[in-house]
Amino acid sequence: MKSFHLLLLAASSVAAQSGQATTTTGGNGFYTAAGSAALFGSGTWCGSGCGKCYNLTSTGNAPSGQGTGGDSGASIVVMVTNLCPYAGNEAWCPNSGASNEYGYQYHFDIMAQSPVIGDNPIVNFAEVSCPSAASSDFAQCQCAS
Repeated sequence: MKSFHLLLLAASSVAAQSGQATTTTGGNGFYTAAGSAALFGSGTWCGSGCGKCYNLTSTGNAPSGQGTGGDSGASIVVMVTNLCPYAGNEAWCPNSGASNEYGYQYHFDIMAQSPVIGDNPIVNFAEVSCPSAASSDFAQCQCAS
C-alpha cells in the first residue's frame, strides 16, 4: 500500500480535463477524483491513469496543521477522472517524481459535496478493479482529436 494525502472538494470546483464527468457518484459505490500527475499520467487530457480505480483507507491522521484527519480504517473506492495539475496547486499536487509540501508523491481531490472519510486524511491506497457502475458510467475517455 502507498500513502498519500486526500483533499475533499465540491464537485463543481474542478473542471473536467480527462474527458470524463466530475460529479459525485458515491451513491453507486464509488467517487470520482482528480489525481496528481503520478496517478493521472502524462499530459492533461486522457492520461494513462484516467479511468483507474483505487481503494483508499484513512490512517486517521492529516498532514500537520491541514485538517483533523478521519476515521482510521474508513475506506472508499475512487476512479481517477481528472488531473490535479501542479500549476495552481503547488502545495498539494506535485509533478511526477516529486513530492508535495507535505512529503507525498500522490494526491487525490475527491469529488463530493460533503466529507467522505474525514477532513484531509492521509490514506493508504491500492489499485483495484473498478466497480461495474464505474465501468459502465465512465466506459472510455472522450478525448479531443
